[in-house]
Amino acid sequence: MLMSHLAAELSHDMAVPLTSIIASLELLEEQLGEHPDPEAVALLTGAQQAADRMSRMLAQHMGIDQEPADRALSDVDLGIVAFELAVDSAHLLQSADATINIGRLPVVQADPDEMYSVLQNLVTNAVKFTRPEVRTWVSISARRVPDAWRISVTDNGVGIPADRRADVFSLFSRARSRVEGHGIGLGTVARTIGARGGHVGAEPVAAGGTEVWFEIPVFPDATRPYLPETEERREATAQEDVATCTW
Repeated sequence: MLMSHLAAELSHDMAVPLTSIIASLELLEEQLGEHPDPEAVALLTGAQQAADRMSRMLAQHMGIDQEPADRALSDVDLGIVAFELAVDSAHLLQSADATINIGRLPVVQADPDEMYSVLQNLVTNAVKFTRPEVRTWVSISARRVPDAWRISVTDNGVGIPADRRADVFSLFSRARSRVEGHGIGLGTVARTIGARGGHVGAEPVAAGGTEVWFEIPVFPDATRPYLPETEERREATAQEDVATCTW
């Protein structure tokens, strides 16, 4: 309960500067309306979408009494969520000289902002724990397991010591102290997925690195593994090379 109150308080404090950012973006949009520039408009649109997503996530954290399991479920196309995350993380990936590859991902019954947060935590961790002199790559993939979809975020980083693979999903637990962080990311992932009846885990990769995975239960009436073709999905698919290039 203490952590819930802390998250709510921090979210409330962050909402004030975020409101200022959103207002500044709206003013910039008005100015660009007089002198439109395709590249500037694209950057502005991306910033507005990221700000809106952050606003929704902060609103969720400010709802102290609302656990993840209390939030409504809907069809969530993880392929589109991962693509949006790759675009939003362009600066992070570029600064780390990292490549991200997004495989074909399913539609799950979930909350879209929760899924974005989960993937964001896993990708950020993967980019943090890199090996010197080795070019960083991250892969997001999926496979069907009994009664669930298993989503994996795999990297070629330093890996997680065998005796820490279970502990890293506890709050404030850190696999390696040389990297900055507070040990909250994977704990948040475990809490979010656990509230939905899913599971999390971490396994070593033969060539070096880690596969961190989570499972989203498949409901008996969920017969479609993928959403039908839509304009949004076509756009994301058409730009798939953007999500798999080096940033």
